[in-house]
Amino acid sequence: MYQECQNSSVADLVLGIDAGGTFTDALIYCTETRSVLAHTKTPTTHDNLSLCLAEALETVLTNSKAARSEVSVVSVSTTLATNALVEDSGRPAGLITIGFKDDALNRAGLLRIGEHSPHLKIAGGHTSHGNAIQDLELAPIDDWLTEHDPWLEAYAVASSFSVRNPEHEDLASSFIRDRTGKPVTLSYELSSNLNAPRRATTALLNARLVPIINELVTAVEESMLASGVTGRLMVMRGDGSLVSSEFVRNRPIETILSGPAASALGAATLSGLDDGVVADIGGTTTDVVMIAEGRPIAAPVGAVVAGHDTMVSAVRAHTVGIGGDSRIQYLPLSDDPLSIGPTRATPLVVAAAERPSLITVLTHQLDRNLQRETDGVFLWIRDEMRLRRGVSQVEEEVLAKLGSSPEGMSLHDTASNRQAQNAINRLIGTGVVGISTFTPTDAAHILGVDRRYPIDAAVIGGKLLGRQLDRFGNPLAATELEIAASVLQRVRDQVAETILTAAADQDALSGIQLSEVLKAQRSQANLAGRPNRLKIAIGVNGQVALVGAPAASLDPTIDGGWLIDSVIPEHHGVANAFGAAIGDIRLTHQITISAPRRGLYRVHLDEPSNFDDLQRAKQFAEESVDARLRREMQLAGAGSCHITHVWDLEQAMVKERDLFVEATLSSTALGTP
Repeated sequence: MYQECQNSSVADLVLGIDAGGTFTDALIYCTETRSVLAHTKTPTTHDNLSLCLAEALETVLTNSKAARSEVSVVSVSTTLATNALVEDSGRPAGLITIGFKDDALNRAGLLRIGEHSPHLKIAGGHTSHGNAIQDLELAPIDDWLTEHDPWLEAYAVASSFSVRNPEHEDLASSFIRDRTGKPVTLSYELSSNLNAPRRATTALLNARLVPIINELVTAVEESMLASGVTGRLMVMRGDGSLVSSEFVRNRPIETILSGPAASALGAATLSGLDDGVVADIGGTTTDVVMIAEGRPIAAPVGAVVAGHDTMVSAVRAHTVGIGGDSRIQYLPLSDDPLSIGPTRATPLVVAAAERPSLITVLTHQLDRNLQRETDGVFLWIRDEMRLRRGVSQVEEEVLAKLGSSPEGMSLHDTASNRQAQNAINRLIGTGVVGISTFTPTDAAHILGVDRRYPIDAAVIGGKLLGRQLDRFGNPLAATELEIAASVLQRVRDQVAETILTAAADQDALSGIQLSEVLKAQRSQANLAGRPNRLKIAIGVNGQVALVGAPAASLDPTIDGGWLIDSVIPEHHGVANAFGAAIGDIRLTHQITISAPRRGLYRVHLDEPSNFDDLQRAKQFAEESVDARLRREMQLAGAGSCHITHVWDLEQAMVKERDLFVEATLSSTALGTP
C-alpha cells in the first residue's frame, strides 16, 4: 500500500553541524548545486556547548557569505550520546520494571546497573495477548521515589508485554510525572518489538541521555537565535535519517551512532564509495561502518554500543574507544604498561594553551630525579554544577584542593592516596573535574603530523611518559620521539583491527577466527629483523574511506603492514556535518495481530482492539499506523512523506488446514524536511 502526505518545498541551503566529543564542525551546503560553500571546525566546549556552537555557526556563515535568511534547515549529527555510553557518563536515572522475572533481568544485565541507576522491580505486566496478570500497585513506587528522587534526573519504565498492552507503563509514568515533574521514558514508545529486557535496557539508556541531548538541542537553538538563523532544526538518528528537535528531545537514544551514520553518508558521497568501508576516526571513538550501494548497512536487530544491547534502529557500526584524544594511562604492574582509551582526556598541547601553569608543573616534574606514576596528569574543576547529589568527604577534600588553584594542579598534588585517586576518577566520570594527559594528539604534534598548537607541553609530556619503567625496570622509551611513534602506531593498529573486525562480522566470521590470525601476525611482527619463511598479511576487500580530523595522522596504512586500500576524501574533517546536511526523514512502526482464540483477531495498539474478521483487523491496523506515522512524521519535521506497508503472516498447518497464528505489519514513512 502507498500513501502520500502533504507537499512542501525543499531548502536550497542547509547548515550541517556535527557536535562531537572533541570538535564541533559546521558547513553550509547548497542542495541545488550540491556544493560545500564553507566549513569550519572548533573545539567542543563541554562546560558550555553554546560557546563552541555559536563560534562554529558564526564562522561558517561569515565565510560562506550566504544570507542567513536563506538557511532553511539546520541539521545536526552528534556523538555525544555514543560517547556517553562508551564512557559510562550518562546522567543519573532510575529504572522501574513491572512483571519481570529475575532470570530475564539477569540475562539482560539489568541487575548490575550500578550506582547511577537504582532499580525497582514490582509485580504486574501483561500476557502475550495483552491481558493484565494483576493490578498495578503504586505504593512501592511512591516509597522508592521518596528515597531516590532527590538525586535522579530522569526515569525509565518497562513492563512485560507492554507492546501488546501499555496500560501499566502508562499508569506508572503518569504517577512519576505527577510526583516528580521529571521526564519518563516508556519502553513501548521506543520499540514495538518483543524482548522486554532489551526494551528495558533501551529505555534506561534513553532516560540517562535525555538531559545530555536536551542541553545540546537548547544550545543549538540559542546559537541559531544569536546568529539570526530561523531555519527548521533537525537532528540525525543512528539509522541516518533526520527528525525534528522536538522529536529527539524525548527519544535521545535514537541519536546513538548518529555520528557514524552521518560520517558514513558523508564519506560515501564525498569519496564516491559505492561498496566498501568507512572509518570515522574522532577524538574519543573510532567508528567503522560497511557501505553497500552507497548507503550504510543497518544492524539487523538493534544497535550494540559499549556492550549494551538496544532496540534502536541504527547503522551497523563497530565502535571502539580509541581516537586522537584518548587518555593514556601508565600501569606499572601490568604486562602492557600503557593503556590507551576508552575515555578521553584534553591533550596536553590544548590544555597548555588554555592553562599556562601546566607547562610549569610538567617542567617541575621533569626536573626531579625520580619519576612518579602520576607524572604528566593535570586536573582542574570543570563544572561543579554537575554535582547532582551529595559528595563524599574525600571528594570534598579533592575539590577543595583543586579550588585553591584556578588553573588546576597535578594529580600528585591533588590525590595523596589511592582513595583520593578513586574519588577523582568518579568526579572525572561525572564531568565535574577535567583531566589532561599525554594523548595521540600530543604524539602527532611531536612527530610533526599535527601542527595546530605549540609542541612544548607535548614534548615534556612525552619525556615524562617515556622515562616510566616497565615491569622489568626498563624505561618505556629513550626519547619523546620514540614514545610518540610507539603511541601512534598502537592507535593505528587498533584502528586497523577495528576495520578488520567489522569486515569479519560482515562476512559472518567469528571473533575467535579473526583473533587467531591477528595473534599469529603479532607473533611474527615481534620477530622483526629475523628471516621469516611464512608471510602473514590480512586486509579488506574494497576501498576504505577514512574521515575525521585525525584521519591523516592515524591512517592504519602508515607502516602497519595491513592490506588496506585507504582514501582520505576532500572535506574529510567535516564528513559528519556533510552527512547530516544530506539526510532525509524516515520512521518505521510495527503492529501485531494475535489470535487469543479461534475466530478472534486482536490488533495490539495503545489499547487492544478485537475483530471477528481478519481482513477488517488488517484494514484497521493499516489505517491506525497511517494516522500514527502521519502524526509522528509531522512531529519529526517532514513536509512530505510516502508510507509503505508490508505484512508478515505466520500460520500453522493443523489437520491439513492453515491455522492463523500471528500477523505483523511493518510500515515505513519516508520524507524530507
